[in-house]
Formats: sequence, C-alpha cells, structure tokens
Amino acid sequence: MNLSELNPHIRYARIHKVHYNNVNEYSICYDCRLFFAKKAEGHIIADNKKYNISIGTAIYLPPLTKYKLNFIETQNFEFIVLDFDLVNDFSHLKSGLGTATAKKFSKEKVLSYPLPDLLKNPIVKPIPQLLQPLTQCTKNFLICDRFYRERSSAILKLCLLEFIRESQRNETYSALCEKVIGYICENYADSNLSNKAVADEFGYHPYHLSRILKQETGKSLRQYLIDYRLQMAKNLLLTTSDDVEQIAWKTGFSSTAYFVKLFHMRTGTTDKLGLPQANQFKVKI
Repeated sequence: MNLSELNPHIRYARIHKVHYNNVNEYSICYDCRLFFAKKAEGHIIADNKKYNISIGTAIYLPPLTKYKLNFIETQNFEFIVLDFDLVNDFSHLKSGLGTATAKKFSKEKVLSYPLPDLLKNPIVKPIPQLLQPLTQCTKNFLICDRFYRERSSAILKLCLLEFIRESQRNETYSALCEKVIGYICENYADSNLSNKAVADEFGYHPYHLSRILKQETGKSLRQYLIDYRLQMAKNLLLTTSDDVEQIAWKTGFSSTAYFVKLFHMRTGTTDKLGLPQANQFKVKI
C-alpha cells in the first residue's frame, strides 16, 4: 500500500477527560489507534517497549499492537483517542472495534488490508503541533454535520503524514526538554507567555533554558515558541474558517499585525491568510 492510497475511515473519536484505569493486563488493537496527550502524563508499553508520555506526546498503534497505558493522577486530564482504518474499504462498519485483553482477543475480528511500511509499527513521539488538527478532527467527527467523515478523514491523513515525518527524525529529547515542549503546547495561546514565564515554571534562568532547548531541538526558546504558534496558526487555516484576527488571538500573538508580519517572514507570502493586501494592518513587509 502506497501513502497516496491513505484514506482513513474513523470509527471513534473522543477527548477523554476522565483518567483511564491503570490495569496490569495488556490490550491488543483490532484496528489502528491514535492517542494524543493533551493534558496527560505517564507511560505506554507498546510491543514490549516503554515510552514516556508527557503533554504533546502523540501515539500511533497499528492493528495487533499489544500495549498498556499507565497515567499519573492529575487534576486536569485530557487525552484524545481515535480508532480507525487506514483505508475506506470497511466503512460499512461504523462502530469502534476497540481492543481486547490477550485472553479475549479474537484475531478473526481484525480487518485484513496491507499497511504502508512506514505505518506498520508503533510510533510514539512528542508532536505537539498535532494538538490543533486532532482536536478539530475530533470535533468535526462529533458534530456529524454534512461531510463530517470526509473532513475528519482528510485532517487525520495530514496527521498521519506528520507522524511519518517525525518518526524519521533520529533525535530523542531529555525529560526536561519534553516537559518544556509540553508546557509550550499547553500554554502557547497565552499572549503573555514569554521566555521568563517558561523558565520560571521550571526553575531555570531564561538564557540557560533557552540554551538547553537550542542544543536539543536546534531552536532557541523564543524561536520554538514562535514556530509552534505559527504551526498552530497554519493548522487553523487548514481546519477552520476563522479569520486572521481570530487566528492571531487563538495562537497567542500580541497583535494581528505582528502575526501577519511573522507569517510573511517565515512563509514568504500572506496569500494563505486571505488578505487582499498586507498593509491592511499597517505592516511593512
């Protein structure tokens, strides 16, 4: 199966706000599963390998994956869950196939179709930029208006391609770096979020924390925050009908003019913003 043939069929999409019960038994997937830690911490064991989960961690599991989730009890908990096929061949099956314990698992229930080589194995990576599209994908699926399945499927395909892109990166981040990225993922919409605010949260001097982030991600703290906000803005452009002022506000930019200026600097255009002319907001670009 080629990546061009990806046409996800979603059966279940929810944002869980109640803790999963931590159990000792493993579960086995009947179809593909995708998890995103919007506000969750803990770990997952997938195919006998342990991965840490922090805010912004994305998890892809193909069918037949044996896994176990364990979470740290927190006051606020949000965990996005999707069940789906990578193809639309079994769209007549609307209800989620879910999982089963090893004792109750029935291999006959697994739907047979070829998987792309790049999606044959579990992928667990911090991919905070998936927060907005996965949230929008889930909301579209739950609203059930016209073409909701098609729109949700299109967004999920983009997310799966991002999984593949990130899985081909070799770097792994330290626990501190993952927590900083998770904090940015959770608070980027706050226009008051600054280097100092992030550094204070973790008890570091802004310069020192920025240097740590630069060593691991190639971006300073300020660069990472700006790039993340711009990525969220691009996701909103793709998945919503929000205007430029709404997008600037939702992604934590102090003003629409500043957002437009940065967008142009990073992309070389403002066409995607739907602006008739860039100086509409008195920005010299």
